[in-house]
Amino acid sequence: MVITLKGLTWDHPRGYSPLAGGIPEYEKQNPGVNIHWDRRTLREFGEAPLEQYLNRYDLLVVDHPFVGFAAAHGTLVDLAPTISEAEKYRFASDSVGPSWKSYWYGGGLWAFPIDAATQVASYRPDLMREGLPTAPDTFDGVLELATRARKAGKSIVLPACPTDAISLFFTFSANLGHPIPEERELFVDDFVAAEVLDRLHALIAVSHPQSLVWNPIQVYDFMIGGSDAVYCPYGFGYSNYSRVGPPVRLKFTNAPGAGQQGCAGTMLGGTGIAVSALSAHQVEAVNYAKWLTSPEHQRGTYFREGGQPASLAAWTDASVNTAAEHFFSDTLQTLQTAYVRPRFDGFVRFFEAAGIEINRCLRGEVKDPDLVRWLNDRYAVQRVATRRIA
Repeated sequence: MVITLKGLTWDHPRGYSPLAGGIPEYEKQNPGVNIHWDRRTLREFGEAPLEQYLNRYDLLVVDHPFVGFAAAHGTLVDLAPTISEAEKYRFASDSVGPSWKSYWYGGGLWAFPIDAATQVASYRPDLMREGLPTAPDTFDGVLELATRARKAGKSIVLPACPTDAISLFFTFSANLGHPIPEERELFVDDFVAAEVLDRLHALIAVSHPQSLVWNPIQVYDFMIGGSDAVYCPYGFGYSNYSRVGPPVRLKFTNAPGAGQQGCAGTMLGGTGIAVSALSAHQVEAVNYAKWLTSPEHQRGTYFREGGQPASLAAWTDASVNTAAEHFFSDTLQTLQTAYVRPRFDGFVRFFEAAGIEINRCLRGEVKDPDLVRWLNDRYAVQRVATRRIA
């Protein structure tokens, strides 16, 4: 008897190609299993309710903020009982930064890390050589580079659409030494919010005007598609844009520091592979998920097919780095010190709404004090609602 495992991932070469590319290899090793992957949009990946997919798919590629919902509602298989102590040690020691820890919540493990990312800096080496300084490592250096770039007829650019606006808020809070904790109902203190928003406003003021509209993919497409943008200080890294082959490649490096902690505190992204609690083939799905996250596959087929591994063995592999203009080794410090945002049940709804409001503030449509009051009120309401449901 042959079974078919159906999976759902996000619609980008980084999210789909490595999974599709590994199918022949896995099916050859496991002749009784067929694999099929579907795709959903990047927005759906980050915000759409998980429960609408559970009865249609065995495997789901998810972001770690969904683990609070999974723990509260039993939508995903708790993977903790499926791994041995040796496997647990392997995952922990092979994790890039807090990727492995981010999928543990409420005493359960709700996904295996398959892709690692955080906000890092990037630039066009060919354009930076034209009289501009090297990539800065401080926030003040970013503003100086922006001024010099503008005088040279160039610009810096920043993904600051609603999803990335709230991500930047988390990053600056943590990087300034005041990470927003999950354990309290107050979202942010007034003095921290003032510091964060001062920097965000300053950054938007010197960035390309489309920054408030664009996500990282749109920013990187713009950077390689013309000769206007020379530098992006904070954007979720995509190794696809640094690989050998295309005529124009980006160089990625550690994020600049807004405070005194260097690049530490950028908000963790990446993805994990989870198993639906409604899957009729949970054992087979878990075995396949383990295979996808093995160091051998991650630094081999998974990377070659366009994936951005979550395996530290891949991030430190010499051949992987050579093929990606050292994307992995040059941003590893930022990944290793990344910040994990709250993950409680209901947080995703707050994250989506807060991104819209912060983006409006950066456009000048909402005053800073009103935004901070809204953020704290909405966060407290969401926490209370979550406890009431529980």
